[in-house]
Amino acid sequence: MKYLIGLMLACSLLFSQVLYEEYFTDGNMQLDWGPWFTDSLGIGDSMGVINDPTTPGGDSWAGRISNEYMGVAGLTYAGASSLVDYSIEAWVYTLVTTAAGPYNGIAIRMDPSTRYLYRLVSDFDNSARIRLGLIGYQGYPVVLRDWTSSEIPGGVPSSSSWHKFKLKVVADSIWAYYDEQMLPDCPIINDSVSSGYFGIYVFNMSDTTSTKCDNVIVQAEGASIAEHDIDREATFSVAPNPFRYKTVISFGKAHLDRIENSSYRTGSVECRKLRIYDVSGRTVKVFNLASGLLFPASISWDGKDSAGNALAPGVYFITDKNSDILVKVVKLY
Repeated sequence: MKYLIGLMLACSLLFSQVLYEEYFTDGNMQLDWGPWFTDSLGIGDSMGVINDPTTPGGDSWAGRISNEYMGVAGLTYAGASSLVDYSIEAWVYTLVTTAAGPYNGIAIRMDPSTRYLYRLVSDFDNSARIRLGLIGYQGYPVVLRDWTSSEIPGGVPSSSSWHKFKLKVVADSIWAYYDEQMLPDCPIINDSVSSGYFGIYVFNMSDTTSTKCDNVIVQAEGASIAEHDIDREATFSVAPNPFRYKTVISFGKAHLDRIENSSYRTGSVECRKLRIYDVSGRTVKVFNLASGLLFPASISWDGKDSAGNALAPGVYFITDKNSDILVKVVKLY
């Protein structure tokens, strides 16, 4: 393994296909965010930066979008109109209330020529649901799928809090994720929008509402993924990579047998181990993976070792059972 690590270090670093990142570090924005809806003077709701000690990014800075200028909906966008097959993930502060109407979430393939877009939002009022929708002709919303409380990972939260949203679109297939869990019946098939920007969305029919976001990551996705065969989505990947605060390790069903030579049992659950090594070959982190995982699967790593200590910035490796390197992970300062 050390020989393989030496070969890898001799090569230039190859990172995952992360296209855009926004962490609001030090109160600044890395991306150019613009208002999707504007009035006759070109004024609309856009991204702002606020100090927030609760942010999941850990640096006490977050983005904020409201519907203050444009009425019921606030939507801000970034990226490029030419984006086709890609994913957006972001932490979003979801409002829980008995009042009707607060939607908080993300948008993808925002087409400025038609004003069409896909959105994934929480609707945690009495409706108690997550909604995937298409904003279509003349701004009319079309519901593509509602997930009710029994289908939502962890259930509907009891109070307003941060949650991770993700949308991935490849060709005419849409995958929706909540708190790093793929929602049932994905992919959803719809061919209404072929390309466009990404954004953060907030909506309230009866009141001014704002939401917060953090750690917005946009990544290119392969067009070879089968529309209805989720097990074929088997690329072992880490995103973001490089990372500062947290990254997500994703893998398909085919990788489970490659990760560890032999399985073991924890109670009645059969498990395997996923190990992370440093450049000396020392194991720094071990994840226990239940063999009953739903695929594609993902786990989150905060850059700490198995004892909970923050690891130094540098290069780390994930290997298979034969000590062949599956992926290289770079932790930044």
